[in-house]
Amino acid sequence: MIRNIVFDIGNVLIGFDAMDYLVSLFGREKAIRIAEAVFGSGYWQELDIARLSEEEILELFYSGAPDLRAEIKESFDRIGECVRKLDWPVPLVDSLKEKGYRVYFLSNMSEHVKASNTAAFDFVSHMDGGIWSCDVHEIKPDAGIYGKLFEKYGLVPEECLFIDDHKENIDVGKKLGMKGIVFRDHDQLMADLDKALTKDASHDMITVLCYGDSNTYGYDPQTCGRYPYDKRWTTLLGEMLGNRYEVISEGLNGRTTAYDRPGAAWKNGMSCFTACLGTHKPVDFVIIMLGTNDCDKELGLSAGDIADGMEKLVSIVEEEAPVLQGYVPEIIVAAPAAIQGDIAKSPFADKLTAGSVQKSLDIGPLYREIAERHGVKFADATKGIEVAPDCEHLTEEGHRQIAGLFCETIKAGL
Repeated sequence: MIRNIVFDIGNVLIGFDAMDYLVSLFGREKAIRIAEAVFGSGYWQELDIARLSEEEILELFYSGAPDLRAEIKESFDRIGECVRKLDWPVPLVDSLKEKGYRVYFLSNMSEHVKASNTAAFDFVSHMDGGIWSCDVHEIKPDAGIYGKLFEKYGLVPEECLFIDDHKENIDVGKKLGMKGIVFRDHDQLMADLDKALTKDASHDMITVLCYGDSNTYGYDPQTCGRYPYDKRWTTLLGEMLGNRYEVISEGLNGRTTAYDRPGAAWKNGMSCFTACLGTHKPVDFVIIMLGTNDCDKELGLSAGDIADGMEKLVSIVEEEAPVLQGYVPEIIVAAPAAIQGDIAKSPFADKLTAGSVQKSLDIGPLYREIAERHGVKFADATKGIEVAPDCEHLTEEGHRQIAGLFCETIKAGL
């Protein structure tokens, strides 16, 4: 349940129009060079983190355009002219507080900019508190500054909705348990915020949607039926996480990542994924564990093809979740247990080859790359998970092992 709203400030609650400001002072040619020396060099972050004196930082700025020393100093001294006051932050903060939310800020900001146009920061006095990078000598996206916010105000990350204009900052917040909205403009923020808070109003559990194939369904390789409810990894995961979590099983025998199976196109993982996201909204975590069926020889897919299918599913969450619930849930890309054992004796021997076994191992590193590219969590079950003699399905012990893996992955960073 969302109890706290955390805002970034620069280019969210204030306008910061550096280029237009510099052009107005010095013309476009000089403005481009000054912007590169000041904002494009990485030294501006040193101003936000406040480990050096302003004089030392100015010298770093000058080093990028020595012949524009006077212009850089003038633009620095007049920086308040590019800090633009917005008319909507105070009413928004007040309305959120009236609805019972606590409102905070988490901002990469220097003391120099804060003091340059105090009227533009009038919303701060309406908030319940926050963290300035210059006060704690840490900046986003370093996890430490988020931890300082949680610690200072006793915040539970899962109860926080974080709004920032940089996706990488949102990604770190999500890995720590926060929900997140990437800010683009005021209208988009208001629409996403309304969805998030409306959908969350009766959301009193942390939901974990488990989207997978027969191993998520709980297929029992001995009976060819289904493991008892209390033996399935989804049930065991719920027990491990505790009563604040609701674990939702969405497993389908034979499901692929994003490819039609001969005579069973409905087992394409893309076919009902958006519907599942909508059925269970708001969703806090989505575990996507698919790829085993893609290794079947009848599909003729490479490990790269399978990884492409997984990435399509990740993109669906990123694109559709904001429309459905206002924010993107934390995604866990899971490489399933590798196909292993004597495939000649497997009841699925007609569809498995040595190449199938290798592909089930090769997708692990590719899935990890997808997770890194999208800033989401990764769980690798390709090794160390017990598989039955049929070479594909988890034993009871395998279900316990994979539940433990996902519990550890979900709680990592919390």
